[in-house]
Amino acid sequence: MAWHVFIPDSLLEETDDPKIRTYKVGQVARACAIFGVEHIWIYRAGGRDGKFIKTVLEYMETPQYLRKRLFPIMPELRHVGVVPPLRTPHHKLKGKPKVGEIREGYAFRKGKRVYADIGLDELALVEGGVEGRATFRIVSTRPLKVVPAKPEEYWGYRVHLSRKPLAKTLKKAHLDLAIATSRKGRDVREVSLPPLEGEVGIAFGSPRKGVMELLGGEYEFDFVLNTIPNQKTKTVRTEEALLATLAIFNLMRRD
Repeated sequence: MAWHVFIPDSLLEETDDPKIRTYKVGQVARACAIFGVEHIWIYRAGGRDGKFIKTVLEYMETPQYLRKRLFPIMPELRHVGVVPPLRTPHHKLKGKPKVGEIREGYAFRKGKRVYADIGLDELALVEGGVEGRATFRIVSTRPLKVVPAKPEEYWGYRVHLSRKPLAKTLKKAHLDLAIATSRKGRDVREVSLPPLEGEVGIAFGSPRKGVMELLGGEYEFDFVLNTIPNQKTKTVRTEEALLATLAIFNLMRRD
């Protein structure tokens, strides 16, 4: 099973404060990491922050020891000190290497050989010819050697900047089940949902426009749900709705 969440490029339109903007993106990243979201889609909704949102989300998803290799100094990352760490399984701490351990790394050619930075005190010799960011398994500690591997647990999210409206972005994701969140939707407590299996997408609106208003009837959801019934505030921010909604659906996962 894989979670897909869809957020607008207008997510930050209510504030101009650069620290608050960065922190709001950090809240999205934390919510997605807590509940194991595999894909975050940023769709076009009239905003201008798609690239900024994508950059901060990808920076947060990257293990700390790889950030200097993968991200140059840029204005989008000026205030990333305000966001909390994700502490997902692939954000490993430095320690003694263990055979069989899986770590995220960055491989590069050095002379005739390929080495990988996997967040330890020494570089690891790569067997397999992979270069760039990849996932590796330690197969030897003396000398330190790794081979390409597939993670066996949640390994972070991928970010997709579609630059297309929500309807086209949803179609591009090839979902098995598509759910819209809306204050005007059916009370989630009164709906009998099928098992949440396969590729499951959950769409969220912008601060000023809801999902259905943004769609204009161009896409048919399987369900349109109010996941915060009886809300006591006039509005619910996207990052708040994301956390509340994923908490509910997390109880229904079948993996």
